[in-house]
Amino acid sequence: MSNSALAEIYFIAAMMILTFIISGVAVYFFFRTFKKEKAEKQMRIEKRNPKSKI
Repeated sequence: MSNSALAEIYFIAAMMILTFIISGVAVYFFFRTFKKEKAEKQMRIEKRNPKSKI
Protein backbone atom coordinates (compact mmCIF):
# COMPACT_ATOMS: atom_id res chain seq x y z
CA MET A 1 0.00 0.00 0.00
CA SER A 2 1.41 3.40 -0.92
CA ASN A 3 2.13 6.07 1.65
CA SER A 4 -0.63 8.35 0.37
CA ALA A 5 -3.27 5.61 0.71
CA LEU A 6 -2.05 4.76 4.21
CA ALA A 7 -2.10 8.44 5.18
CA GLU A 8 -5.66 8.73 3.90
CA ILE A 9 -6.76 5.74 5.99
CA TYR A 10 -5.12 7.24 9.08
CA PHE A 11 -6.81 10.58 8.39
CA ILE A 12 -10.25 8.99 8.01
CA ALA A 13 -9.74 6.93 11.18
CA ALA A 14 -8.67 10.05 13.11
CA MET A 15 -11.72 11.98 11.90
CA MET A 16 -14.01 9.11 12.94
CA ILE A 17 -12.47 9.02 16.41
CA LEU A 18 -12.77 12.79 16.70
CA THR A 19 -16.43 12.58 15.66
CA PHE A 20 -17.11 9.91 18.27
CA ILE A 21 -15.46 11.99 20.98
CA ILE A 22 -17.40 15.14 20.06
CA SER A 23 -20.67 13.17 19.89
CA GLY A 24 -20.00 11.57 23.26
CA VAL A 25 -19.33 14.94 24.88
CA ALA A 26 -22.50 16.39 23.33
CA VAL A 27 -24.61 13.47 24.61
CA TYR A 28 -23.06 13.82 28.09
CA PHE A 29 -23.92 17.52 28.31
CA PHE A 30 -27.40 16.88 26.90
CA PHE A 31 -28.25 14.31 29.58
CA ARG A 32 -26.68 16.42 32.34
CA THR A 33 -28.86 19.38 31.34
CA PHE A 34 -31.90 17.12 30.90
CA LYS A 35 -31.58 15.72 34.44
CA LYS A 36 -31.01 19.20 35.88
CA GLU A 37 -34.11 20.63 34.18
CA LYS A 38 -36.17 17.61 35.22
CA ALA A 39 -35.15 18.10 38.87
CA GLU A 40 -35.95 21.83 38.67
CA LYS A 41 -39.38 21.08 37.22
CA GLN A 42 -40.08 18.61 40.03
CA MET A 43 -39.05 21.23 42.60
CA ARG A 44 -41.41 23.79 41.03
CA ILE A 45 -44.27 21.27 41.13
CA GLU A 46 -43.61 20.43 44.78
CA LYS A 47 -43.29 24.12 45.66
CA ARG A 48 -46.62 24.89 44.04
CA ASN A 49 -48.45 21.93 45.57
CA PRO A 50 -46.50 20.61 48.59
CA LYS A 51 -49.07 18.01 49.72
CA SER A 52 -49.11 15.87 46.58
CA LYS A 53 -45.87 14.15 45.74
CA ILE A 54 -45.72 12.38 42.43
